[in-house]
Amino acid sequence: MGSNTCSHVLNALYAILGLALACTALWFFVEVKEITNLRNVNHYLLDYNLYWPQVIPWLFIIVGVLVMSISCCGFVGTSKRKVGLLRVHITFIGIAIVVSLAVAVIALVFADSKSSDNFIKDTIWDAYFQMKENHDVESAFGRIERRLQCCGAEGPRDYVNWKTDFPQSCCDVYYHGWLEPYSINCEITNKLANERHGCSTVATQYARIVIKVLSGVTVLIALISIINLAVTIKTLKSLNTRPRVMQAQHESESKKVLI
Repeated sequence: MGSNTCSHVLNALYAILGLALACTALWFFVEVKEITNLRNVNHYLLDYNLYWPQVIPWLFIIVGVLVMSISCCGFVGTSKRKVGLLRVHITFIGIAIVVSLAVAVIALVFADSKSSDNFIKDTIWDAYFQMKENHDVESAFGRIERRLQCCGAEGPRDYVNWKTDFPQSCCDVYYHGWLEPYSINCEITNKLANERHGCSTVATQYARIVIKVLSGVTVLIALISIINLAVTIKTLKSLNTRPRVMQAQHESESKKVLI
């Protein structure tokens, strides 16, 4: 009973971490996609390359979905005490350990790198130049500035040459306190706007943080997988030994009947 409880707890934790990993990776992909959608499409007609910030979220999503599937198999196998399901569970836990560690290494070695920084910076700059000619891109870029608390591509001074004031997205639109919310004038001399970093710098830093966090969760999943593997093997051994005892008892009873 103790091994069953331990297995259920591990599988529940397994499922939660897998769901969190998949959802966070999907959110990261959507954020990257929202920025890349602002680029000039004509610049990338012949660019068939896939860059790590676009690829690595899907690797984490695969790990998350794999882990959730394995946890479901573990729940059913342990609850119904099915030897076949437990063997499948053990096999896929071993696969999950290898895949999780491989994805974590790939993310930390290749995705968390200067090439990813250059891709994000180039994308931000392309979006910045696009918004000078496209009002829709300007509005979308403003939403990015609000979320990331940044201003301009390289910095707030990017707006000095072609705007009389900073866009409202470079400033806090509202203050919330005891007073009613009110708008703030976002002038070129606004101290808050001038102290903000450029979106290329902020976006690259956030991307590196997210990649490191996702890699850390993946390594944690691998460690829990090892513990889960040991517990499942112990449960399987206990199931394999019990039928033999029962069979021996049945044989002895049959011999008594014959005598």
